[in-house]
Amino acid sequence: MAIYRMADLNIDIHNEHPYTARICKDYLAPADMTADMTAYPNPDEYEADRKVVPTATDGYLEGLSIYRCIAKKLLSFDGIILHASVVERGGKAYAFCAKSGTGKTTHSRLWLKAFPDARIINGDKPLLRLLDGKFWIYGTPWCGKENYQVNTKAPLAGICFIERAPQNSIARLPNRDAVSRLFVQLLLPKEREEAEKTLDLAGKLIDSTPTFLLKCNMEVEAAEIAYQALHEADCHE
Repeated sequence: MAIYRMADLNIDIHNEHPYTARICKDYLAPADMTADMTAYPNPDEYEADRKVVPTATDGYLEGLSIYRCIAKKLLSFDGIILHASVVERGGKAYAFCAKSGTGKTTHSRLWLKAFPDARIINGDKPLLRLLDGKFWIYGTPWCGKENYQVNTKAPLAGICFIERAPQNSIARLPNRDAVSRLFVQLLLPKEREEAEKTLDLAGKLIDSTPTFLLKCNMEVEAAEIAYQALHEADCHE
């Protein structure tokens, strides 16, 4: 049990296994901090998760359950979880969403090759919060098998939905198309009130953030094309 600082919130995490403390070590807060929320695991979730990942340890399953608890309570702070890989360059963050196995993390690594000043804030499960009318995206310890994560934040300047293609191209998405693509990348609660809050935040996210469909291969040019479109759109918002 310890308090961790994530998404500008102090989170009192109650865990039994050392796995969670190990992955969260970069987010440890001073012991005298007052908690904004408390996160507990729910062992009832473990069985269903183990069917998805049969080799998962109890520590991993506990950590995943704690993550879900944080996601649920984050709604009270105008926050949601987004399934995405997030790259930061020039003080702005860009989120890349895709079906599992499509290559969102691989694309993010192309940014590291194309732009020496770029970094990956999170490879899989960043946190988003709406603060003073602006969405900020945060690194978290839940970051995918590549372990790309930084304990930092940046204003979200664009979202790209990735599809594999032989040639690179990028196009702005109408809001109605962006909404349908975004919903499958969110952790949608079962409870009606919490689901409505999630959908409301998702709608505000789409309304305030340039969204694109990026069809790309795995060449560095894909990162260059993506950045040019995202940066130009952000400059004109």
